[in-house]
Amino acid sequence: MVVIVCTSSFFKLQYKVRRELMKFLSIIIFSLFCASGTLAQVTSTKNITLVVPTTSGTGSDIVARILAPKLAKALSTAVIVDNKIGASGTIAITAVANAAPDGNTVLVVPNTLAMIGSIYKKLPWDPINDFIPVARISKMPVALVVNPSINVNTLEELVAYAKVRPGVLNFGTPGNGTPHHLRTEMFKQMTGINLVHVPYKGSAGAVTDLIGGQVQVGFFPLHSVLSMVAAGKLKMLATSGEVRTNWTPDIPTFRESGIKELNDFDWIGVFLPKGTPLNVSNRLTKEILNIINQSDTQADLAKHGVIANPGGPDEMSALLKKEIVEWRKTVEEAKIVAD
Repeated sequence: MVVIVCTSSFFKLQYKVRRELMKFLSIIIFSLFCASGTLAQVTSTKNITLVVPTTSGTGSDIVARILAPKLAKALSTAVIVDNKIGASGTIAITAVANAAPDGNTVLVVPNTLAMIGSIYKKLPWDPINDFIPVARISKMPVALVVNPSINVNTLEELVAYAKVRPGVLNFGTPGNGTPHHLRTEMFKQMTGINLVHVPYKGSAGAVTDLIGGQVQVGFFPLHSVLSMVAAGKLKMLATSGEVRTNWTPDIPTFRESGIKELNDFDWIGVFLPKGTPLNVSNRLTKEILNIINQSDTQADLAKHGVIANPGGPDEMSALLKKEIVEWRKTVEEAKIVAD
């Protein structure tokens, strides 16, 4: 027979164990509560809105609409796309800058964000200080296209044609200060030619008039003009990138044509308003990069001429800061001012 003697020391030990156990359980419960709070902040019942500063069918719009359903599934909430066009993207960007910093209003924006601050001097926001970079999504090759009525077949021939006809050729863009505009201004600076800027309210009008011959030259994301080139409505002279694109293996790069400064891509990134909690932005970064790294997402983007180029907040921030400096130089040399 075993006799257990319950001394006072035994009861003290038992009490101490119970006390430590309760402390441990309290920590676990508190941690779970915090975790659920974090999740709730990112997956609230309120819709998440992806604000896009460009029209339907543009690169930012394509990316947002591919991203939206997958992000909705990952965050267990509705995700909608809102195209707020106008004023070279400033309407959409301002709307996000003024939105509540709760993670429910998200900016999906091209490299316009790095450009327009050099043109519009009195913007109510700063691209570096008033936004939190979430992710770099993609890059897009850029193409120089012309109306077929111009008797040129190469970039060199276009430059020669324009030099003996200063101010005769027009170039169309979706607006003042857009990537299309600044890239053409850089092209003018590199070659010494004189082209006249005709700004439109969106890409559709610019491309339509380029096909119609009202304007003769344009820099556009490759995906937006591929079908027109294939149909013979436009003629493509060069594309950006170190090597020729998979979509246009017969078209030389700007580097091949002797203008290495036009070697860059358009990019698309995701940003949140300043003041958004770090746990919220980190969760969005995690989910968005997970989506962009999926092979089916990359295939969907490629169908539209968009190349997945995932990067975190640091990569996005570094790219934005670098391009702000580079494009400011172009703006100052071209003496571009707001409309």
